[in-house]
Amino acid sequence: MTKRHYLLIGLAAVFLTAAIGVVQISQKVEELIVDQGAAGAYLAARQATRLNDAKAAGDYWARALEARPGDSELLQAAMQAKILAGAFDEGLAFARRLITVVPQSQQAHILLAVAAFKQKQFDVALEHIDEMGTGPLSSVLAPNMKIWIALAQDDQKMGARAVKRLTGASMFAGVPLVQAARVLEINGNHEAAAKHYTNAVRSGAARYLYFVLSYGAFLERQDEADKAAKLYEFYHRSHLYHAHVGAAQERLKAGDKPPIEAAPTAALAEAFSALGEAMRGEERVDLALGYLRLAQHLDEDNELIAFAVAELLGQRERFVAAAEQFAAIDNDALLYDDAQIQRSQMLFEAGASEAAISVLNKQLKAQPDNRDLLISLGDLYRAETRFAEAEKSYDDAIALIEEASTRDWHLYFARGMMRERLGNWDMAEIDLQRARKLSNDEPHVLNYLGYSWIDKGMYLDEGLKIIKQAVKAQPKNGAFVDSLGWAHYRLGNYATAVKVLERASQLEPTDPVITDHLGDALWRMQRKVEARYQWRKALAFDPMEDDRAKIERKLLTGLGAPEKKKPEANMPRGGTAI
Repeated sequence: MTKRHYLLIGLAAVFLTAAIGVVQISQKVEELIVDQGAAGAYLAARQATRLNDAKAAGDYWARALEARPGDSELLQAAMQAKILAGAFDEGLAFARRLITVVPQSQQAHILLAVAAFKQKQFDVALEHIDEMGTGPLSSVLAPNMKIWIALAQDDQKMGARAVKRLTGASMFAGVPLVQAARVLEINGNHEAAAKHYTNAVRSGAARYLYFVLSYGAFLERQDEADKAAKLYEFYHRSHLYHAHVGAAQERLKAGDKPPIEAAPTAALAEAFSALGEAMRGEERVDLALGYLRLAQHLDEDNELIAFAVAELLGQRERFVAAAEQFAAIDNDALLYDDAQIQRSQMLFEAGASEAAISVLNKQLKAQPDNRDLLISLGDLYRAETRFAEAEKSYDDAIALIEEASTRDWHLYFARGMMRERLGNWDMAEIDLQRARKLSNDEPHVLNYLGYSWIDKGMYLDEGLKIIKQAVKAQPKNGAFVDSLGWAHYRLGNYATAVKVLERASQLEPTDPVITDHLGDALWRMQRKVEARYQWRKALAFDPMEDDRAKIERKLLTGLGAPEKKKPEANMPRGGTAI
């Protein structure tokens, strides 16, 4: 089986103009700055933005401003880039300069309001909040800030007005409703708080961590333990395990009721963090990062915020910055183990595979029975094609399973892939069948098992059957469609194979395996010129070395006589697919 056909597993406006990443500015750009001065800095900033490097972009925008200090567009770009890079104080300095040029700048007033809020200069914060203007953004941010200022100043009238505005802003996945509910609970209006949490569910908030933690804690404080338990269970059924939800479950069992966060700065940080989570859920990644950076400025020690920032940096391919952010999470934090796993992944993505592996091995010395660490280490070894070491890591992880459940299918699948790659097909097949049963015919498992049978000349009819299942589940998956075409090829259905493989090639036009397979099918149809054309294309798409050698031989000699179908090829061992 080729590398192409096995799945790697385990490996979720305000500040909108910059895309964040890790790619460094090239030497040519630096030369351009030297040669062209301010113009070069401007071009370098544009290039840094395109290459997703907010830190560099901010620095280059600042250099461009040296020649044009009053340029509002440059000031705004510099401010945005600095905030996205986590340099709040520098972004704030540009915001102060910006409002002298553009007094109505909403973004600048937001930053200035946040800065004043953190310093408990609430009157100054209110002045900037009132200058935010109107629109969807201000309809959420302004009352969010005002409710906590009102609480701090015991201004009931302002608080009531702010709550009314929040409850009228149903967008942003229920975030305003949750914030209103929290203030109402603090003020003793539990009935109204419960109503707003219920309305937040209708706004789609139930799928978000911020809602589950906030509403769950509210239910615990209201002695509605059963509802809280169901909420936490629902989250873990629909998401990966989260340490903070797990901690809430343990707290619930112990009967310890959580306090409500009433400190204005921390509460506002949670509000911005929730907005960031909601925007991320809508795939508005840059806006999400902007909100989270504001949250991080307000509450620097909040591990949930730090973790979310790191995840977004990784999502924007700023792998080194993400790894550093994960590394900064304290070792006594609930998310510490998760942070180390993510840190290793970011290092791997940045090209530092040995450092990534070292991080996990170091953690395993202290926690040899940590299943998540073992799985993550296996995934890294697998990605490095160190199959024997990967198999060992998966072995150790599986040994910790007391009773296999649905959630374990991927682990058996991963070990099965490693055993197949190591030439131990008998044991691989056992793992793959186990994964198939546990996953209830997960398409990737079906495709891998079916393709393996087909590629080995085994159980061709059954292989074809389960590959069809996989394709039906994911008809636009080029690898699955390729497996289907290859199954027809091995069964001697060459005309059908060509038709299916042409569709696979359309889905994955630069895949060397699919292209090679299409060449084989064309050859069997006596379309030899077209076959050689596809083989030459396959070579141009950088196939694995073993595949390259086979393709080169086919270009010289063509294909020999097709293999005869084995008598037992239509039935798997034991006469059952499971």
